Amino acid sequence: MDEEKVGRGAGGDAQQRKRDLASIRRAIAALKETTGIPVTIGGVVGEGHTLVLSESLGMRTSAMKDLKVHYGAGVGGRVMATRKPVGVADYPRAGVITHEYDLPVLSEGLRSMAAIPVVVGKEVRAVLYAGVHSSVRFGEKVLNEMAATARALEQEIAVNDALAARGAAPVGPGAGEGRWDDVLSNERMRETHARLRMLASRTEDPDTRAELERICAEMVSPPPEMPTARLSRRELDVLACVAQGKTNIETAADMGIGAETVKSYLRSVMRKLDAHTRFEAVNAARRMGALP
Repeated sequence: MDEEKVGRGAGGDAQQRKRDLASIRRAIAALKETTGIPVTIGGVVGEGHTLVLSESLGMRTSAMKDLKVHYGAGVGGRVMATRKPVGVADYPRAGVITHEYDLPVLSEGLRSMAAIPVVVGKEVRAVLYAGVHSSVRFGEKVLNEMAATARALEQEIAVNDALAARGAAPVGPGAGEGRWDDVLSNERMRETHARLRMLASRTEDPDTRAELERICAEMVSPPPEMPTARLSRRELDVLACVAQGKTNIETAADMGIGAETVKSYLRSVMRKLDAHTRFEAVNAARRMGALP
């Protein structure tokens, strides 16, 4: 193992770690926004070539909070060892990784994961993940966005290192905690939107249903225009669940319909939006103002 290439000094400088974590938070927020992937995770590689998964969006539990991933172990450890992206479409059965972290990963419910290294100079300074709570294959667009996000993060960290050496302030829009608070607030708003849509779908009173749908429409920015008319109310309900990372079975349970019906709605949505994956469909719906 090349001591120069993985994590040298990444945990020894508290200010450097603070800068890196701020950059990672922005990166995982951007990755979630651009891909529609329900779960994004990031962490700094520190002393002992240990990756700490301290930053995340979209997690359902705290099972993986601050999980320490060691060199060569699991998805992130393999990324550190190979310095290459690693993806698994069915985590419990994946043969390309070791399974030391099955308990926290499966407790969280993740089934598909992809991870990519953030290499600055000769060091793997961080690792970014995308995760889904069902077995899926990540499309080319998602993988390309992950690569672009990692490269942008590498550049930001390198620039901040140079600025710090000169005693200058770090770069990066919204570098303070306020920006991260805004991201978390936006995530909570999207969760509330999805719950309101489910409540509306189960409400028999037409006036109450119309009022709930009006509230949902007001939560979308920009407000939905004519293109949203292409999607039916039930199709939007399915997309709202998918945007929260729910599986077809979980979506079916929430909506009181069968899993095959959910698949049918998804196929219809993907056809209407010219999307190849459910995540592309979520992004397209957000761009046209159908989802927050």
